[in-house]
Amino acid sequence: MERIKLLDVARGLAIIGTLGTNIWIFGSAGYSVDLDETDISRIGSYISKFSDYLTNGKFLGLLTIMFGIGMQLKYASFQNRGLPWFKLYLWSMILLFLDGVLHFIFVFEFDVLMSYSLTGILVAFIIQRSERVMKICMFIAASIHLFHQVVEGFLMDKIMTTQLARTLFPNNPYANISANRSSIAEQAALVRQENQLLEIAGFSWWEQVVYRLEHFWVLRSEAIMILPMNVFLFLLGVFLVRKGLLKMDEHGIRLQNRLLWIGLGIGIPLNALSFFSTQFVVLDRYVFAPVLSLGYLGLVFLIARHQKFVKTQHYISNVGKMALTCYIAQNIIASFLFYNWGLGLSNHYSQPLIHASWLGITLFMIVFSTLWLRKYKQGPVETIWRKLGNIPVKRHLQKLT
Repeated sequence: MERIKLLDVARGLAIIGTLGTNIWIFGSAGYSVDLDETDISRIGSYISKFSDYLTNGKFLGLLTIMFGIGMQLKYASFQNRGLPWFKLYLWSMILLFLDGVLHFIFVFEFDVLMSYSLTGILVAFIIQRSERVMKICMFIAASIHLFHQVVEGFLMDKIMTTQLARTLFPNNPYANISANRSSIAEQAALVRQENQLLEIAGFSWWEQVVYRLEHFWVLRSEAIMILPMNVFLFLLGVFLVRKGLLKMDEHGIRLQNRLLWIGLGIGIPLNALSFFSTQFVVLDRYVFAPVLSLGYLGLVFLIARHQKFVKTQHYISNVGKMALTCYIAQNIIASFLFYNWGLGLSNHYSQPLIHASWLGITLFMIVFSTLWLRKYKQGPVETIWRKLGNIPVKRHLQKLT
């Protein structure tokens, strides 16, 4: 199946942008929201908030949509070659799940690969059905996700931090949070700090491994929680391809522009709501962010069509071609930089340092992927995954011959 460079650009951008969110988890010793800004300049605070506005959940949404787009392209390729889809693709998702398990245990407790693999298995079954069935599944997935975010997230945060809730439910994790904290983001950060990641940055590497295993379900709660959202965005990516998004004809360009204007036109003000009211912080990452993700995708198409920043596109596309390798590598490097078994930079919390680390790791990924792809066609992890993934395909073809 021939690669589409534009998709590699979008995928590479998603990987780089995802690091823009994850770097705060490493640099802030376990929580991604600032609890005390008295030691930093106001300008630095504004830069960090703007960075959070651009990245938090937006590139995760873009990466998820790109996975759905890639799935549809692979499904079409299997159909054209007469290969049994679900049985063969299931093996690929099992490999991705195992990759995610290893990544979670040995590298990063907020791994997304396990969630993607489970979503991929479910969506691989759904896309064989009619368009009507697919739309029903999208509606169900979106409804479950929105119910959870709005009712259990937004409303429960409002209810459980009241004085009545503290009296009736003194042991709930929100009960001991000071009532004068106006930011729900700060409240959520404190809960995570007190219950999950208080000392993980100071652990040895092996202690972190043991900690992740002992707290498996707690640390995997986000990966489980985003499954309905992933199903919706995977299927959205499938539909976009089937509706002609990748075609550079009049219809395809119209659809690309629609993504751009809807994604930016609605996504920018929606995601800005958290600046004006902390009540919307809960919805920012998992409800508003995917809307802006569509705008980012439309922007990639616009830049590609007009041949702007050609060299930059090339370098970012190299990261996209090695997306799995770069995703794992960036988390390994960030762990070494910030955790105590490495350089321990999280002990010297500094927003400029975190931003500089993001830039440094990004440049490393660009240089590494560019040099690697001059000699090899794929990244090292992609090569292993492809060889193992093609085993059942080769066996099936051998049976036919």
